[in-house]
Amino acid sequence: MSKRKPGRPDRDRYGRGLNDPLPSVEPDSQERVPVPERPEPKKFNAPLWAGAIVVLAVVAVLAFNIFGSKDQLTVDSLNPPAVAALDGGSAVYPPDSKRAFTENVKFGYLPAPTLAALGDGTVVAADAETAAESMGLKKGLDELTVDEFLDASITPPREDTESGEPITWDGLVDELGGDTVFLPEITSAEVAGPALDTVTEAGLEDSTIVRTDDAEVARAAADAGVDAMFTGDVTASSEQSLSEAGFTALAVDADAAADRAGGELDVWATGVEDEKQLDELADAGVFGALSTNPYEVLPSEVKTD
Repeated sequence: MSKRKPGRPDRDRYGRGLNDPLPSVEPDSQERVPVPERPEPKKFNAPLWAGAIVVLAVVAVLAFNIFGSKDQLTVDSLNPPAVAALDGGSAVYPPDSKRAFTENVKFGYLPAPTLAALGDGTVVAADAETAAESMGLKKGLDELTVDEFLDASITPPREDTESGEPITWDGLVDELGGDTVFLPEITSAEVAGPALDTVTEAGLEDSTIVRTDDAEVARAAADAGVDAMFTGDVTASSEQSLSEAGFTALAVDADAAADRAGGELDVWATGVEDEKQLDELADAGVFGALSTNPYEVLPSEVKTD
């Protein structure tokens, strides 16, 4: 038989003393421990949040438009001497062709197309005086539709070179806008209106210099916030009168460019022979050069091999 351990005779199984009174219970008592109040659920205002998201999106877009285009090349950000390729470099590439302008930007030159209007009003990169010959047209640009224009090809200036593809002014701005500064030649107010509309709609006012000898075109450019370069006879007009007409720059023959530099208007030299002459003109304060062969004036630093 096993022995049981002696218990504690003064305590029951619950640890109460054997002589302690039992706890009294009031069966009718309704008193209960208070339950803590549940917090009222927060309301989710879906329309308010949706509105806030829209506002934030608009602010983000505005911030991008204001601060996100710092890489856009502008006239003010050009480092002299700048070199513009007349008609895309017509001594090297098919004049005013898409390829010419693309190559200009690739090698650091500024596209300087000639602009004209077709019969349907489309502004294109083409010289109305030479397009019939260079594009093999049987009628003038003012008789063509945009489809007829774009179906043509541009004869290259050198043998064993591919023909060029025509391009509209809108197409050129869409293709290269922001990556370069355009120097379009505009000879009439009829072309200036839609051409400048394209510039302003693309936000490229600070990235365009209109070349012209027409005072009405220069005034239209100035009204649009676009620089204008005078390409006429600089000896027939004073710098002050040209400035008052809306011009901000001059195109001057290389032999006289140094003498005209340093004034209120930027001087761009034409007929520069080589890099040495350009360097001398730049030292004299000439801002840039206009050339049909920009490689002769300022050899590219971009390697092609």
